[in-house]
Amino acid sequence: MEPLGLLYIKEALEKAGHDVSLYDATFSGKIKRVATPPEFAYLDKFYEEDCSPFSLHSGYKRLGDSFFKIVDFIKESNFDFVALSSLFSPYHPDVELLAAEIKKSVDIPVVIGGTAVNAQKKKIAEITNADYLNCGNGAVTLPLLADAIEGKISFEEVPGLIYRKEGGIIFNEPSFEPAWCEDLIPKRENLRYFRKKRIAKIIFSAGCRNRCAFCSIHRDNRLAFREISHIKKELEYLLSIGAEVVDIEDDDIFSNGEYTTQLLDILEEMHAKGLTFTAMNGLTARNILPFSERLVTAGFIKLDLSLVSAEKNVARGLHRPHGIAEIEEIIRRTEGKNEIEVFLIPGLPGTELADTCETLLHLNKLGVKGGLSPLYLVPGVPMFEEMGIPENVRLCRGSALYPFDDEKRANVASLMKISRFLNYSLEHKNDETYSEFLHYFNESLRRRRWFKLGKDGIWRDSFEFSEKFDLKEFS
Repeated sequence: MEPLGLLYIKEALEKAGHDVSLYDATFSGKIKRVATPPEFAYLDKFYEEDCSPFSLHSGYKRLGDSFFKIVDFIKESNFDFVALSSLFSPYHPDVELLAAEIKKSVDIPVVIGGTAVNAQKKKIAEITNADYLNCGNGAVTLPLLADAIEGKISFEEVPGLIYRKEGGIIFNEPSFEPAWCEDLIPKRENLRYFRKKRIAKIIFSAGCRNRCAFCSIHRDNRLAFREISHIKKELEYLLSIGAEVVDIEDDDIFSNGEYTTQLLDILEEMHAKGLTFTAMNGLTARNILPFSERLVTAGFIKLDLSLVSAEKNVARGLHRPHGIAEIEEIIRRTEGKNEIEVFLIPGLPGTELADTCETLLHLNKLGVKGGLSPLYLVPGVPMFEEMGIPENVRLCRGSALYPFDDEKRANVASLMKISRFLNYSLEHKNDETYSEFLHYFNESLRRRRWFKLGKDGIWRDSFEFSEKFDLKEFS
């Protein structure tokens, strides 16, 4: 949850001579259950209270500080403009509501930027509550926007700026230059925790050489690599402020062999000094296969591998760069020395849920976790535009299970529950309660209706599903 992009923007603004405050609304860790919006009422039967190890999330929650607290912070300060981050289309309506609340309270310009704006800039420009939108890299745009607001340059000179002028909307040509163009190392004030250790994020490269049909990364970001010396300098800084785990956020990490060799030299050196590493944004198996043993010595505590689908024809149609064979070889080479989780997307066009279930069971037998990322729609990506982006973009989030009809939605939710229990089994087969949980799990599959466990210890009926998931070999 560390707002790495905003930290880069803050550093760029300060280097340009501007005074900046970064309000991290999620750092408080607040979670508040709120009423489920009407458009998500159809999900109530899936996301219900359940104490079993094959439960899903329950209810609808707001994470982080309220709009009132954010607006009060802005009102109490003397800002010249406010910039809001909008990284995901399903949550952009909430960003617009926040912009409206700010505009009601203070008479200062508001700018919204992020990948949600990049995806639907023309549509958002027609309805936005903000004074400006930014398409492209905020670390490039915002220092120049600050200069324009001060009257030092014209708004026409600000790359990626979208604004209204004389009744029309102006779209300046964007810049997608990487944020580290001037060796920016963002200063951290607050470190979060991962497995009780202080964690910080870092990025080594931008863009991706792959052209996966369901992804938008390659649309706007050219593949570019940071200077190795800059990376070492930032890792040393993170170590000096007490970071213990560093999460590498690249979209195509270790895609260049010679560069990777130099990187691993640095990571091994920093691991010897106390740092460990993760790459929770996902690793491409083809990239890391030649270096899989070195990832252990470099201090990777977990490998998050993106498989998407083990079905060869599907993977080929989606332009995926590897299949299950590469992942099996990584598992063999690392010999259980670090945790591995393999991620799949159930419900992609051309895939069968029964095949995804078979892959999950295969991974379980290999002793690794299978993570499911429910299919979500990304505006601006041709594959999803053809499927139909809903008018209400809130429905694009994965948890909405929007792309499916009622029957398939229940089957996808069931597959998520299966994934939960298979992963649970890897660590808890010797627990006293495991046999009871296994019984109700298998009974749920047999009768195609889930059991749920109440806080009172009583098992009750939950939702039905139609898919015949074959897990006879699992016990």
